Amino acid sequence: MTAQSPLCHAHSNKTVWDLIRQTSAHQPDAVALTDGTRRFTYAELIAAAARAARLLRDAGIRPGDTVALCSARSADQVPALVGILAAGAAVAPFDVRQAAAAVRENVARLAPAAVLADAEGAALFPDALRLDGLSSADRGPDPAEPPGPGPEDLAYVLHTSGSSGRPKPVQVPHSAVQNRFLWGQSRYPIGPDDTVVHWGSLVFDCSFWVVLAPLCFGATLLVAPEGAEADPRELAALMDRHRVTVMHSVPSLLREFTAEGGAGALASLRYLLIAGERLPGDLIRRVLELTGARIFNQYGPTETCIDVLTHEIGPGDEALDAMPIGRPLDGVHAVIADETGVPVPVGTPGELLMGGACVAWGYAGAAAATAERFVPDPYGSPGGRLYRTGDLVRERPDGALEFLGRVDHQVKIRGVRVEPSDVEHALLLHPEVDQAAVVAVEDPRRGGVRLAAHLVTGERTPDDAALRRFLAQRLVSAAIPETYRRHRSLPRLTSGKIDRLELARQAAQDPPAPDGEPPYQAPRTETERAVARIWQDLLRVERVGRDSDFLSLGGQSLLAMRMIARVRAGFRVRLSARTVFDAPTVARFAAVVDAAVTERDGAGVG
Repeated sequence: MTAQSPLCHAHSNKTVWDLIRQTSAHQPDAVALTDGTRRFTYAELIAAAARAARLLRDAGIRPGDTVALCSARSADQVPALVGILAAGAAVAPFDVRQAAAAVRENVARLAPAAVLADAEGAALFPDALRLDGLSSADRGPDPAEPPGPGPEDLAYVLHTSGSSGRPKPVQVPHSAVQNRFLWGQSRYPIGPDDTVVHWGSLVFDCSFWVVLAPLCFGATLLVAPEGAEADPRELAALMDRHRVTVMHSVPSLLREFTAEGGAGALASLRYLLIAGERLPGDLIRRVLELTGARIFNQYGPTETCIDVLTHEIGPGDEALDAMPIGRPLDGVHAVIADETGVPVPVGTPGELLMGGACVAWGYAGAAAATAERFVPDPYGSPGGRLYRTGDLVRERPDGALEFLGRVDHQVKIRGVRVEPSDVEHALLLHPEVDQAAVVAVEDPRRGGVRLAAHLVTGERTPDDAALRRFLAQRLVSAAIPETYRRHRSLPRLTSGKIDRLELARQAAQDPPAPDGEPPYQAPRTETERAVARIWQDLLRVERVGRDSDFLSLGGQSLLAMRMIARVRAGFRVRLSARTVFDAPTVARFAAVVDAAVTERDGAGVG
């Protein structure tokens, strides 16, 4: 099966920088960007981006270079991002909230021409150029606007989720970004009357549309304060105040949002874009009750520029429990093929391959991996390539594609692609783990799936908390298994292969709260008691002691951010979500809180 849409606006050669400059010329005094406290007009945004471009040029950056942007989400991050593109360089974003060792390793492996960082990023890279104050007008006269890149230049380098600890840097050209943005304007156009909320991280490719498309087409970008996504009530209140009309979300966050006080903010939306995970029927039914927005279920790997398939959902949609991932965008074509690469008939499962304007150049510095995943495209333009997604799909009679699973064992957890074999590899790095098998099982508490590890260990068997801490230094949080079973030997089929169905059956019987909690010791200080109450409420466990481990209790990155938001509100201190991975027990975390309170009071900050 092959399916194709015509190229949208094929005559246009404007890059993101061209479109933003064009919009600024038409509405220089309109609000381009706000974080709820500060507001920047389009003219001010262009000036700040030009300052960033001049900073980079003065540091020796030339068109075609790659610049690492190492920062947290903020209003200052946006002109820095735009300025990198204006300088003709490609941006490689890194989130300072992620594990410091992994960020340093990935930046070193990429070897960018420069690092542009905020204060937190500069703590990781002391020699970085600083983005602080780029949005301030107190930096001398505004420089001339740089000419910017061309459509065939590299736009961004975005790392895959890196479940194995070795993320692959995906190189995406401006032409792919241009095609995606112009298609979006043809399907769900945005303009000066719209406000788009940015609550995520630039390390997820959907954020490139969220951040840059509003600026290309005259809308206002609302940058949510760091941690707002962890508190649905705070995010909803922010959206209400700023009359947000467009939101992009992943299903797991949307479920939290509708259940924890954010539902009211959906009512004023014009568009709700959902991507990153399988969309459960019960969730979309709930969302349809709460909003009259046009809702789009979208699909796209990092290697194919944000989204490549889309399906608009309506109240009369009969497929809510088997939501299709849609049809190809303009300029994009899909091939469903068997294991030999031959297209299969309608209704027959096969691997999804994507071609056309969406396809990335490949993986930076990884020729073998690029050759394996990016193959010649006999159905597109001469010299074109297809990206092998590894996803198993089939075409429905109405032409929409339905996601069935993975050709391999890869799964998505909270929007992050995780390959269980990579998690197994990380476990085997532990000196006391002799064998490891990781399987995915349904997680009815949160929707989606969770990971379960099965181990054969040596005499000094590490406990669950120790294993989680070990993995937290090597994997993204979504790839850390929630439960761990020890075996004398792993069950095997007659072929000698591990019986993964049996392991999944066993894991499904494990209790939600993993075993291995240390003997209960009551919290001793008021701070420990307050932290324990927050953890108990968020993690939905009956009792939390001073030695209880956040990861052992089932905590993950989204819950960590929600916990940090509550601590911030209760103690009036600002901590990074990474703190819980460095100080994972109640006692250690409470000590960090106490130290932050002492520092705040010593500085006279209310």
